[in-house]
Order: sequence, then structure tokens, then C-alpha cells
Amino acid sequence: MGRLEGLVALITGAASGMGAAYARGFAAEGATVVLADLDLSGAERVAGELPGKAVAVAVDMAEVASVRAMVDQAVAFGGTLDVLVNNAGIGIAKPLLDYTEAEWDRQLAVNAKGPFFALQAAARVMIPAGTGKIVNVASTAAFVSSSTPEIAYDVSKGAIRQLTVSAAAELAPHGINVNGIAPGTVATGLTRQVLDTPSKRAVADAKIPLGRVAEPEDLVGTAVFLASSDANYLCGHVVVVDGGWLLY
Repeated sequence: MGRLEGLVALITGAASGMGAAYARGFAAEGATVVLADLDLSGAERVAGELPGKAVAVAVDMAEVASVRAMVDQAVAFGGTLDVLVNNAGIGIAKPLLDYTEAEWDRQLAVNAKGPFFALQAAARVMIPAGTGKIVNVASTAAFVSSSTPEIAYDVSKGAIRQLTVSAAAELAPHGINVNGIAPGTVATGLTRQVLDTPSKRAVADAKIPLGRVAEPEDLVGTAVFLASSDANYLCGHVVVVDGGWLLY
């Protein structure tokens, strides 16, 4: 406990799912937490449950001005910004031939453009300080195709994987560690359609060597590690946390 004591962490997509779990885990480790989400009331609810100092802010990850304002609000609240967890994302699942231009643009705007500009804004705060941790949430879909047709989502998560590598190379000389997490299937709102019945859940569980789909809390330890001083010599890696799914 206390591995993030004194740090200010901004977590996007923090109203539910993995983002809410990260917020709870970071707060338990002593961080001041800024919870950002399009669902402001949901983020406020989670913030109200946390020990220590926390605040919720609204953000639309598809809008660069909103993303920059989010970072400004985080700095104003915490006095600085030590950690960014680029977690917010959406999934538009449909066959390749059925995507519209608007759906493609929305998927890439929220999942790739927004995280880049959040990283850029965070780096502008971290570079003068000579330190910082950025954790990008990718997916096993950055390595293989999703089992459900959702090529736009897969492309967006591939972009996050490469964002992590390229940003790490550029920001490391400034003392900023950029790394990522690639979860497998996690029981969140994005996967409810797949896991909404016991039979579907059993099929999903059976595909994973460890025997079950992840809960959001299964990702927290990795995120805390990457945000902490324990990861000071880790640079440009995307840690796969999938229960062994990619072994096959």
C-alpha cells in the first residue's frame, strides 16, 4: 500500500469498468485521482466512493479541445500531473462491409485520436518536471483479430500499441515512462453482449487457460505497477494481461 502516495493521476473512462477499477486501486495506493469520462455523473459517483482526494471531470475523447481542457483541470486540481492512464474507449462491432464512414471516424477519434492528444497534453506538463508515467490501455486485439468482427476497434487498439512504442522512444529522454496494458476479454459494459448469458460466459471462460474471463480488478495490479517507481526502468512495453488467451 502507498506505492502511489503523493502522485496525481488522471484516469480516462473512469465512470465504470476498468477505469473505475483503476481509480479505486490508485486511490487505495495513495494517489490523488482525477476521474474523466463523458458520463460525468458516473465519474462523480465513483469519485465519491474513493478515499483521499478525488474529483470527476467531463471529457469527450473525440474532441481535442475537451481533451486538453481535461488535462488542464487535472493540473488545476492536483497542482501537477504525475500519471496519465489512457483508458477511455468504445467498441463498434460489425462486419467489415457494414461500417459507415461516421462509425469508422467515431471509433478512431475516441480510441486513437483522443488518447494521442491526452498523451501530448500530459507530456507538456511532465517534460518540465523531468518525470511522469503514461499508461496506455490497448487490447489483445492489437496483436490478433477480435473473435467478434470489429475491425475498426482492432485498428484503434493497434494504433494504441504503436502510440506506446513511438511515444516511449520520444519521451524517455525527458524522464517519462510510456508503457501499456493489453487486456484480453474483461467483463465490462463493452463485452456485455458476449457475456450476457451463462452459456456464452461459459464458452468465453473455456477459451482462457486460467479458466475465466477477467474482472476489471484483475488489471489493477499491472496498472499500479506501471504507474509506480517500480516501473522506472520499463519503457515502451505493452504488458498482455489476458489469462493466457494468446498462448493459443
